Amino acid sequence: MKNHVVASLEVSTSSAKCILFSESDGVIAQFSEAYPADVATGPSQDPDGIVAAALGVLHRAAQEADTRGIRVSAIGLTGTWHSLLLLDSERKPLGSIMTWADVSGAPTVAPMRGDDSFVKSFYRATGCMVHAMYPVWKWVHLRLTQPEYVSRASFLSSQIEYLFERLTGCQGVSRCTASGTGLLNIHTLDWDDDVLGMAGIRREQLSPLQEAYHTAPLLPETAQAVGLLSGLPVTVGCADGAMNQMGIGGVQPGTMSMSVGTSGALRAVHDEPRIPAKPSTWCYYLLEGKRLAGAAVNNATNCVDWFLSRAGAKARDASVYEKFSAETNRVDVDRAPFFMPFLFGERCPGWRENRAGGFVGVRAAHDEFDLYHAVLEGVLFSMRQCYEILVEVGGRPERVIMSGGITNSREWSQMAADVFGRELLTTGVSNDSTVGAALVAMQAVTGGGHAENYSPEITRSLKPHESACNVYERRYKRYLEYYLRSASDE
Repeated sequence: MKNHVVASLEVSTSSAKCILFSESDGVIAQFSEAYPADVATGPSQDPDGIVAAALGVLHRAAQEADTRGIRVSAIGLTGTWHSLLLLDSERKPLGSIMTWADVSGAPTVAPMRGDDSFVKSFYRATGCMVHAMYPVWKWVHLRLTQPEYVSRASFLSSQIEYLFERLTGCQGVSRCTASGTGLLNIHTLDWDDDVLGMAGIRREQLSPLQEAYHTAPLLPETAQAVGLLSGLPVTVGCADGAMNQMGIGGVQPGTMSMSVGTSGALRAVHDEPRIPAKPSTWCYYLLEGKRLAGAAVNNATNCVDWFLSRAGAKARDASVYEKFSAETNRVDVDRAPFFMPFLFGERCPGWRENRAGGFVGVRAAHDEFDLYHAVLEGVLFSMRQCYEILVEVGGRPERVIMSGGITNSREWSQMAADVFGRELLTTGVSNDSTVGAALVAMQAVTGGGHAENYSPEITRSLKPHESACNVYERRYKRYLEYYLRSASDE
């Protein structure tokens, strides 16, 4: 029986990644390349710079495959949700990619949330909030503030769509990616004509909608440049959050993913849209009729790095993380300060782009380790707040699988189990989203049930400690009081 191998290519916020994924052995090689400082700033990315980095890691993967005598059967793509790229009449970029982190449209969008009826109608139709992160609202803001720039835009694209087009010469967007634009109706899975009319967007300006398994052939010149076969199937590309859910084996209901990296997210699969009455969490499309109900927070390890840099530490030195994490074991948690984790604005559940964060209850006796503990705890409290809403609308998941930078810290991982008051599992697999895109590519070329049947090995179980749970339960209630109080003070 033939053992298929696919290359999975991811363009994330800060780097390009590629893995070789075997049908029988899983990940057999992986490569990554951080974007140069002039290519990615967080809120913006140079489209051709992103493509160059992606081709670079794809070339390295192709060389590894050639060395091992492996024939690559397909290329799976994944990228970030909520990006916007404007193209001219010749489909050339007019400027930079505006990523999920770009909330420059907040002055335009925030006042619109004052119309409760409009907000709820938009939310129920799209599963998205009226928030400057979403591409539809980036576009609305640009129309009002830069009309001349917008008038030159013949097409609306995104990070992953542009990569797909550069690799294949074809246009297309998966319904998965499209569901994070605010332009797709989450019930009909088609562009929402009412939203298009409101935003002043014509259907012909958007890419054709496709399912996740749609492919187009790799261009001959690109194939030659990276060392792969011309005509190789390339998937249309899905969002990294959705692919993360697949990579942890969470396509079937009952499994929630909890990723804590630069930002944080919680996701669970359902057979129909799950949208709470009060706008708070989100609901996007996965594939094959399944919806993904979830929540995302803007503040996670970026807050950790911020604190360490302000504390005079080298934030990317692993030994510093280990030292500070170990010192949290001696913190008197009951007397520790609190941290409101909104340094980079708020996404779920309050959706305030310009919300500020900071410490509460700091005393002269507190040191840098007390503050560090508060940062770790605050990130988890924010995520627990979202978790409780998702449980209310979708039921308590049978299991929660945790991934991301948090898993590198034994102390923070255990704190998560104690804060959530439940067992948390990890797979030990890095780049779950890249694995998810590989599963889509594998299914596209073999037709097997790779996505539905995939179940990675659980490598660690973190069980909550009852005494710690009691402490965090008391502190979580106080956190919610501070959360509501700070919201009313804005």
